[in-house]
Amino acid sequence: MKPTTVKYVPLALLLSIGAARAQGNRDPDGVSTGQQLIQAFGTSQLTPSEVAASAAGVNQATLVQQGNANVSTISQTLLSAGQGNMAAVLQNGNNNAAAALQNGVNNRTTITQIGNSNVAVSDITGYNTESTVLQNGNRNQVEQQLIRDSQRYTVEQLGNNNNLVQRETSGTTPGYNVTMKGNGIQIMIEQGRVSRLP
Repeated sequence: MKPTTVKYVPLALLLSIGAARAQGNRDPDGVSTGQQLIQAFGTSQLTPSEVAASAAGVNQATLVQQGNANVSTISQTLLSAGQGNMAAVLQNGNNNAAAALQNGVNNRTTITQIGNSNVAVSDITGYNTESTVLQNGNRNQVEQQLIRDSQRYTVEQLGNNNNLVQRETSGTTPGYNVTMKGNGIQIMIEQGRVSRLP
């Protein structure tokens, strides 16, 4: 299997966010999202203009696909003026589909898919909101709609045939982590309330 890398916009913002946020926003293992990307992909592909773009607060998007028939969409807007958004989609496997949709300013989305036939949609509207989705397995699904400011959400699906529908569109529920370890787990979370999918 020959790796295919498609880079729409530089990785520079990921590096700067990782360095700037390394002290405050870490995953349970103490490693920020930006640091994980640096560890996985290194810094050798950055040009001086890419480093300058990150300092200017422009939108940044990175797409890395390894495998066959993977599909991804990244959209960053705010009435044509959204800025400082960062999105990264990393797909390793076959037949994975991902969409990172950001409407606002300074939002961050990372979707990592390891396995086959995983589907993830993260739709953020707001300011300074972060979503990290990890799917490690096969046939997992995440449908995420976040209309929030200054919150952090993490979803981990470790297994097969897991399904999460997550809607945080109002209220005062703080950001949270969801870990789905196992197979066939079906969950809906709306405004912080958990229920089983029908």
